[in-house]
Amino acid sequence: MHIAMFMDYHPTTLGGVQTAVRSLCRGLERAGHQVTLFVAPLPGATTTTSAVELRSTPALQVNGLAVVLPTKRIDEMIDAAFAARGPIDIVHTHTTYGVAIAGMKAARRHRLPLVHTAQSRDDAFIEYTSPAPYLVALALRVVHGRFVPHRHYMPRCFESRAARHAWWTIVGQAQAADQVITPTRHFAELMAEHGLTRPIRVVSNGIDDELLESHSGGTISDRRPSEHLRLVWCGRLSTEKRLLESIDAVRQVDNCSLEIFGDGDLRDAAAAAIAEHDLGGRIRLHGRVTQAECLEAMSDCDALLFPSYGFDTQGMVLLEAVAVGLPIIYCDPDLDESVPPGGGVRTAEPSAHGIAATIAELAGDRAALATMRNILAEWSHSVLQSRHTGAVMETYRQTNEALMRATEPVMPHDLSEVPTAPGRLPLVGHSLMALRNAPGFVTSLPELGPIVRIFFGRKTGYVLTTPDLVREVGLSDAGFNRDDLHEAIEDIAGGAVNVLRGEEHRLRRRMIAPALRQSRLAEYTKTAADIANTWSAGLPSGKRVNLMDEAHALVLDTVSSTLFTADFSDDVRREIRESVPWLLSQVILRTALPPQLRRLRVLANRRWRTKAHRLRATIGKVVSEYRRRDEDFNDVVSALIRHIDSETGATLSDEHIIDETILMLAGGVGSMASLTGWLWHEVMRHPHVAEQLYDELDAVIGSGPITADHLGALPYLKHVVAETLRMWGPWISAATADGDITVCGLTIPNGTAIMFSPYMVQHDRRYFPNPEAFNPARWSAEHVGANDKRAGLSFGVGRRRCLGDHFAMLEIALAAAALLSRWRPIPDPNYVVRASNRDFVLSPSSLPVTLHPR
Repeated sequence: MHIAMFMDYHPTTLGGVQTAVRSLCRGLERAGHQVTLFVAPLPGATTTTSAVELRSTPALQVNGLAVVLPTKRIDEMIDAAFAARGPIDIVHTHTTYGVAIAGMKAARRHRLPLVHTAQSRDDAFIEYTSPAPYLVALALRVVHGRFVPHRHYMPRCFESRAARHAWWTIVGQAQAADQVITPTRHFAELMAEHGLTRPIRVVSNGIDDELLESHSGGTISDRRPSEHLRLVWCGRLSTEKRLLESIDAVRQVDNCSLEIFGDGDLRDAAAAAIAEHDLGGRIRLHGRVTQAECLEAMSDCDALLFPSYGFDTQGMVLLEAVAVGLPIIYCDPDLDESVPPGGGVRTAEPSAHGIAATIAELAGDRAALATMRNILAEWSHSVLQSRHTGAVMETYRQTNEALMRATEPVMPHDLSEVPTAPGRLPLVGHSLMALRNAPGFVTSLPELGPIVRIFFGRKTGYVLTTPDLVREVGLSDAGFNRDDLHEAIEDIAGGAVNVLRGEEHRLRRRMIAPALRQSRLAEYTKTAADIANTWSAGLPSGKRVNLMDEAHALVLDTVSSTLFTADFSDDVRREIRESVPWLLSQVILRTALPPQLRRLRVLANRRWRTKAHRLRATIGKVVSEYRRRDEDFNDVVSALIRHIDSETGATLSDEHIIDETILMLAGGVGSMASLTGWLWHEVMRHPHVAEQLYDELDAVIGSGPITADHLGALPYLKHVVAETLRMWGPWISAATADGDITVCGLTIPNGTAIMFSPYMVQHDRRYFPNPEAFNPARWSAEHVGANDKRAGLSFGVGRRRCLGDHFAMLEIALAAAALLSRWRPIPDPNYVVRASNRDFVLSPSSLPVTLHPR
């Protein structure tokens, strides 16, 4: 299993959470699992290869520690790390601030199980350390609430207003998880008292086995007592740890000494108190030491002094003391759970005077210390991390299974019960959200229900979030129109098949289908293979190229050449290369924007009309020449011109053919170029996929050019293409109900947009396990299942399924084989590939690579 852990501290900094997380990571790795740890940065610190330092916000620190804000830039860093190190199986957060919030967002974005370990009493920390606890806690709650919902019920507890605000943050972070872990039962009960309703599992933190095995001192059960009572204090020198109270208590007892290990804000105050009372001979500040050095120091002392009260949920130092058999003096009754019975003594009261009384009692009764050491010797192995790693793994397993077993939300019976997606804005509705972050927007919808209401301007739409609902509608006799799309693209392809309705739509599909029959595809594939080979051979060796530019040029040339192969078609192919890319970039924007806003884009609209008119005129001249020559050039336009519908005797006019050729360009060029780019990108970032694909290409193609006949002998390439389609399918598909439509008993009224998202369904773990992992093997004969076929929606369903699906897959495979059989592309390590909304299929922002001959 691969676990992504998130913590708001650098692992080398001082603190119990850091120590606990380091120990858990090592325990999981020793058990054979992989861990990637996402942390706040620490300049100059040594970071292991398993850790990813996120970028902090300049000049913003809390208690000397860097602060990471959960921005889009941080999301991109995490996504890049997931892609490079993945697949990730589960996300585990340990804190409540920026890094943990970013981890929570990543889990939801990648649809991964989310476990949260509640480690810290932030309420007490703020009360102890902040000069203005109420303002700090309130500000933290407000900022935290921008990213994490605070919708849980918070019962009234007897605490300050500052503490209550802090508890909103603590419980809100836990409530956002699928499963919560606490290190102690008393803290679990405290979380529940403050409104946590998520399942809670108590799993103790542990001490790293290797660290204890290398500890030369062993346990101290047989160590002879010293002449005076030697106490040790380990931890962060901070107010909530009550170091000054410890120094005051030791001052009151003559026959004892105190060794202080750690660093923090109270160091100067502690040094001043020691000097003021002339305690330098009995109390020594050693500064920060490693955990191993701390264990050695414990082995040389008689008891641990741990005066924390109302703050620590468990205390890693307590576990370290138990591990080496060191008796414990503590104050907080909640920590009875962490100290073995008889292995320590709790003070009668937490004041310095109360601590001093307990120290004096033990200084005069060494036999009691010997008894405690003997008891602790029986408990030392109970705190090893290996004793608790299994419980953490069981939590992961249960969380994953619970999500997999989760039933789909109940289907609403009435439109009033259909939830509306959050984030709707006046006038534009959800348009800006969808355009700004299409994958994040659509993948957030299934959590709301099987049908979700969204708005594009004044237009109401209902998104179907399950494949069963999509298939029910797509395979039914329900009527649809695409009047909105027709209005948006009327100038360029207003009479194409995808905007027609009813019988007119059915007739047009029958009339263009022969152009895409298998017999025709064989000819097109030969043309596509020749173009791909010529293109690949002409790429520059050792130079930087942008493969997305290459993909668009290759696909444009291929599609235009299969549409028009006649020697007099050069002008139209040249016009296609010049005009189509910009026109395609405008389609998604014009479709998403409400008409009233679209009309405000005066200059863009004028340019749109000019380019559309010129493209249609150029294609029209060539179509007229095709008709005049009356020959079959084995291309799409020839097939469209010569076809006569057997049922009606209808033929396609020049205007019809212009519409359909432009539609094929619009539907093919942008999406196929994007999918081809994504395939190259996924192969480059997954070396094991690349090597397996290279081996297959070498065995089948060798040093020769790719031919259409090769494709049948490349099964792994076929799986890679299928996985690319799953991973990067269209993010939205929509049509308008032409009459009332019933979906699973719910009536959706005439004129309403009905939508679905192949990307959303194909990234849903209910249908594709570990959906964010690029795994071509899921399409092999031994793994592919009914769910994969049922939930594969990239080309649509039913009567509006894309007619060019087979050719699209052939073309993508040819482009991939032509490049990768000849070249090994090496991506620019400093460039982060992003998904942009150029089309209904997300497009890689850029693919800068250097090409090396294979």
